[in-house]
Amino acid sequence: MKSLTIMLGLISFLVFNSQLVFAKSAEAFTKRFQIIRSDDGSLVGIRDRTMPVKFSVKPYIEMIKSQLKAEQSLMSPQSLADGSYEAQAKSVLEEDREYLISQGYSSDEYDRYVKTVVDSLQKLAVLNVDQVFSNPVFNQVVSQFEGKMTDAILLLDPTILSNVKDPTFFYKRNVTYKVVSWALDFARKKLSNIPMLNTISYVIVQVEKLITERRNFHQNMLMHYLENFDEKDLGLTHDEVNLVWSSVYESRIPWYAFWESSNAKGNWLKYGVNNFYANFRLASANLQRAGEIYTEKNERMNYAFQKVTFNNEKVVVNLFDKESMFQSRPAVAYNYDKPTQIARKRTMLTLANLGLSFVPLSASIKDMAANFIKSFYETQRLTEGALYGYFESMGETNGMVQVKAQYLNPFDALTLNH
Repeated sequence: MKSLTIMLGLISFLVFNSQLVFAKSAEAFTKRFQIIRSDDGSLVGIRDRTMPVKFSVKPYIEMIKSQLKAEQSLMSPQSLADGSYEAQAKSVLEEDREYLISQGYSSDEYDRYVKTVVDSLQKLAVLNVDQVFSNPVFNQVVSQFEGKMTDAILLLDPTILSNVKDPTFFYKRNVTYKVVSWALDFARKKLSNIPMLNTISYVIVQVEKLITERRNFHQNMLMHYLENFDEKDLGLTHDEVNLVWSSVYESRIPWYAFWESSNAKGNWLKYGVNNFYANFRLASANLQRAGEIYTEKNERMNYAFQKVTFNNEKVVVNLFDKESMFQSRPAVAYNYDKPTQIARKRTMLTLANLGLSFVPLSASIKDMAANFIKSFYETQRLTEGALYGYFESMGETNGMVQVKAQYLNPFDALTLNH
């Protein structure tokens, strides 16, 4: 009991000091978030003013075309023949390999996965980007998918980050996966050209994922503010903050976990705050376990991020997500010395995920390779919403720009309303 009291006291101390640091920047919260209240003044939920309601596939098409052409420009016949492109691609992951070896791991399996990544990228060298994306049938599939996704998004209302009145608000709204299933089936019926079918299938899956993931990113941003500001400065009460947390965590319950939905409903006032502090303690334990690899531990930025010195570089580490499936250390989320490093790695890996569909491997090996690729960025980039919130509340524009770049979501401008 005494240790629990000490822990709660420590948490209160950390929160109090954080509030002192961030007090001057609470204005950003009111610019970004709208508190929704009913006629009697009771809290209904929180909306993000910056989230667009209108939907078009066009921003993603433009992004993926640009990324493909930029990567192809690095794959000249000369660079492919002399191995310089392969060496450059491998170098992006080389730091991870060296760290594994330094920890006593065998590099063989890691090298096999890296080879698959490089092979996948090289398959994209011959993809006729303009021909694929200008094909009338390809665009017919895109148009049909866009229409059905628009209808699904209207049901979801992507601007809503929390609804405290309904403990099953988000659980009942897992509908976009049905649109993906329909669109993939429609594409298979309309397209027989393998490069086009592979590309449109990738586009369909990624677009739905990026659209639905926005809420998670913005909720993490919201939780940064809830943690680090006095509730009165945000226009909320203590219990209202707890209810917002409950709604956020309810939105993350998988569609099949009906029992967890029941748990949330049965303990609505405390469900979120219990989850938040359980995760806070887990993040702190992750930092403690990895502590010996950092020469300095500096500021704890919020519940999910910590400034440290790692390999003689000043970086921010993600205390929720590990670096990759091969590495249990906290993922590097921001490198002050090499700010574009993470965005480059993620762009390369997302393209490799597309190229993987062109590599002649068994489905099981492709699945394992895809898991390897996604383990570097899939969950990390969403947790970084809390890092963006930190930079935004501190007015650190460079940090905001770089986190947005490595977020890789063309459907999310993140721009504050002034």
